[in-house]
Amino acid sequence: MVENLKAIPGEIAGLSKLLSDIGDDATKAATFIGQDGQPADWLHGPIIDQVVTPIREMASATKERIGDLGTTTSATGVELNKAAWMYADQDQKNYAALNNHTFLGPVGPGQPNTTGADVEAQGATEAFTSPVTYPKPEEFKLEKPQVNKEDTAALIAEVAPVLGDLNETVKSITRTAGNEIDPLGKCLEPIPGNWNEFRRIGEAFKVVGNALEACGKNLESGLKRVDSAWDGRAAISFNDWGNRQIAAMKWEGPVGRVLGDVFGVVADEIRAAVKTILQKLWDILNDQIDFTSVKGIFKTIGKKIPVVGQIAEVVDLGRKLFVIIDNAIQLVKKIQTLVDKIKKLTDFFKDPMGQLKDKAQQKLDETIAPFTESLEKASKKVAVTTDLAQIAQVNQTLNAPGTGYDVGAGNRPWDNG
Repeated sequence: MVENLKAIPGEIAGLSKLLSDIGDDATKAATFIGQDGQPADWLHGPIIDQVVTPIREMASATKERIGDLGTTTSATGVELNKAAWMYADQDQKNYAALNNHTFLGPVGPGQPNTTGADVEAQGATEAFTSPVTYPKPEEFKLEKPQVNKEDTAALIAEVAPVLGDLNETVKSITRTAGNEIDPLGKCLEPIPGNWNEFRRIGEAFKVVGNALEACGKNLESGLKRVDSAWDGRAAISFNDWGNRQIAAMKWEGPVGRVLGDVFGVVADEIRAAVKTILQKLWDILNDQIDFTSVKGIFKTIGKKIPVVGQIAEVVDLGRKLFVIIDNAIQLVKKIQTLVDKIKKLTDFFKDPMGQLKDKAQQKLDETIAPFTESLEKASKKVAVTTDLAQIAQVNQTLNAPGTGYDVGAGNRPWDNG
């Protein structure tokens, strides 16, 4: 069935402004993840250093992917503004109206193009007058993640407030004995001081994912609204472009949410390992020392300063501390395993389009599987499963237009569909 040409310029101009706004939003989101998706400079350590670069690469790749969506949407906004002028006098089916509002220099009063009416003039086109208002029903938000900075000191206070002071005393006593032992330092050396940085990074990806999903829904709203105001070949072409762009934008939502949930689990698992280390250390020291008060600690340990007959006690304490340190190292190995999982995750989401071209759902499940149990404990499995199913629809992003919409050259803008 032939779709006869119909084009209401004010409606198309309103759509143009909407797409320009959405393009700006997507560009802001790209800038946001390029900055807030990066690990803090202080996040380092023998184990954590292994994932800093992969996370940075993932943030940069996400910035580029989202930035492309912003660029192509903004370009389409410009093209639709031109289309509105083309249809301002559509009975003529020529470029006269557009050319009269297109300038070789800055947009504004000046010498217009003298290009013939049968050819589109090159230059900057002024905004169409009296565009219809096309609202954005979905709120676009880019709020920096607010994550409590929890570090080892705070966790020590939770496990045993006097553990820090005690550690310094043990160091002093064992140094006097000729072999300084730093239990806390030895146990926690490979672990980042603030594991919630992982949570913050994940939340940044979640914020951006939700923001792009909102962009897609706002574009979808505009596409539905213009449907009754624009028919013909160019309208059909735009409808195809719009649906593909919408799908690509909305696809970013579940990607960001899954990364947010998984990185939250990572932070929880590191915290749990550190807490176990501290608890074990506290238990063995508590078995050796009277902890009725901080003064009591120093008084009790002070009696153990090596003199004749007391060196054996310090040596025994040191031996037990090395046992707990060895146990701590086993927990650190668990964190190393966790880091290996993170590396696999970041490699996947650094290039999700490439990774998902074949056996998408299977690859996704395998990538997320190491975190499934923890996600279940956090009551997030159902939500993550839903998001994974959406991510697996990889054609939604693979089929993104990649370029801005083109209304067509010659007589095509006025062709029937």
